[in-house]
Amino acid sequence: MKKAHKTLTAIASLALAASLAASLAGCGGKAQDYVFEAEKAELSAACMVETGPEYTTEVTDTEATQVGYFTTAGETITFKINASKACSATLTLRAASAVAQFADPMIFEEVDLSKGEHAKLTVNGTECKLEGVLPGLEVPMDWEVFSSYYKHYGTATAKIDLKAGENVIVLTSQGYNGGQGGINVDKITINAASELTWTETDNSDRVPQQ
Repeated sequence: MKKAHKTLTAIASLALAASLAASLAGCGGKAQDYVFEAEKAELSAACMVETGPEYTTEVTDTEATQVGYFTTAGETITFKINASKACSATLTLRAASAVAQFADPMIFEEVDLSKGEHAKLTVNGTECKLEGVLPGLEVPMDWEVFSSYYKHYGTATAKIDLKAGENVIVLTSQGYNGGQGGINVDKITINAASELTWTETDNSDRVPQQ
């Protein structure tokens, strides 16, 4: 009788674990993208909100707003996002290299976020590995379009687990090259089969001094 009880307990435990894994993996619904702009997240002291034309192979008419000055070790961008249910998801970070050599031409280093040298991603205190390379750039030294060079975006992705309720997603600067280089963060996009919401932070006063 004891053996049968142990067997039933083991089967029940395995069934529960399988059910939880299936629920977490699939979320029980169709996945969709949710966009969270970095300039509306909670920013640490040095981070600033910058707005200006985006750069691709040239200056464009697309206006971009990003979080800059994200270079000193320990600076953070914090997204507090509520999920309607526990879910596995894919996070896509859109950002640009801010590692520049002031010469003519200007050279922006390619940033491999998988190395963890520039920024670290955590979700509810657990580190999640980013995979992706932000493009480098070589451009003439031109002060009229200078700020646009810092908005030459690329993406990196990470697999994350969300819990039901509040999820704290934090990007932390790693102080690359003694704090002389980092990334400029445009937004994160989370693809999940769970309804995601958040309360935006008013950072309208967080602008660089001219």
